[in-house]
Amino acid sequence: MFSFSAAKVAAARITCGARLGLAGWVFGAQDEAAPVWSSGHDKARALHVLDIASAHLAAGRPDAAFMLGAQAVETGVRYRSGRIIERARALRRSFSSSSLPRVVRDFDDRLYGVYL
Repeated sequence: MFSFSAAKVAAARITCGARLGLAGWVFGAQDEAAPVWSSGHDKARALHVLDIASAHLAAGRPDAAFMLGAQAVETGVRYRSGRIIERARALRRSFSSSSLPRVVRDFDDRLYGVYL
């Protein structure tokens, strides 16, 4: 059995909010879910960071989204995690714009050479 705390419920709320595009859910549960992220599991933390990045994107803040996404990509590359890299690619696919901010172009450049 695993203990199920309020922090884990908040982390689940963040994941659901990110997948549904409800930035308010994500930002509202961030502080409560902090103990889950401070654990020693870098891969899980990277996936949570990608959820928060999705919320920033849904809220219209691509700079923040792709800065967070870049941090998660570095973790994915370090651990050779296809799951993290694929989630980062999904984040990128969900963004379309006629003009790309520099942070998005940098994100694209980093993802371009990643093969796992």
